[in-house]
Amino acid sequence: MNIFKVLIIIVLLYVVYKIVMMFRRGKSVEATAYKVNEEPSRGEDLVQDPFCKTYVPKSQAYLMESDGQQQYFCSRECCDKYLSGKDKA
Repeated sequence: MNIFKVLIIIVLLYVVYKIVMMFRRGKSVEATAYKVNEEPSRGEDLVQDPFCKTYVPKSQAYLMESDGQQQYFCSRECCDKYLSGKDKA
């Protein structure tokens, strides 16, 4: 009877140990996911929209060429607003 009790206690301790280790691993994964001390990755150049003054990545910007000059916009709407304001001036 005593051996049976010892085996049950050992199994219960093992299950508790596995549960604790599962929660510890989950917390460590969350902590590394939000690590801020990493070196910033090199990204692409940002360009400023001349109408709304926001910065957008060059690859995602709306490009318009006018008089041999390239101008980058955050969207087609900003480009249209810029052109309509430019024509009125």
